[in-house]
Amino acid sequence: MKSTVVVVLAVALTFAARPHVAWDGMVLGVGGSKIRGEVEMVAGKTPGTTAVEVSVARDAAGAVRPWHVHVGSCAKGGPILGAAAAYPALRVNGKGAAEGEATLRLALPDSGSYYVNIHESASAMAKIVACGDLLLEE
Repeated sequence: MKSTVVVVLAVALTFAARPHVAWDGMVLGVGGSKIRGEVEMVAGKTPGTTAVEVSVARDAAGAVRPWHVHVGSCAKGGPILGAAAAYPALRVNGKGAAEGEATLRLALPDSGSYYVNIHESASAMAKIVACGDLLLEE
């Protein structure tokens, strides 16, 4: 009986000490944009890095969209998480879809609030065409 209790306690402590696995969110169009998509932020393959993936659909074919994860929320705004140059622009294909990946030189956050912004273009960064708040997956 004692060994059973020890095993159960060890398993419970292992799960309690596990770091958060991912931040996920839905990307929705802003200001009449029909864009829809998803974003995921996870620990990178290299220790101390964070990997971000975004995918969108229902966008204008041929569009080139800068995007970034920010600290804060779609409603309140906030600074870019990591280096802006770490986020290669989304290139929308002929079917209106695009996928992008970024590797940030910082450990995956385990608290706070984050969101992704997708901008109109490099020359119209102030215009946001889609946004999505990230939720911590526990």
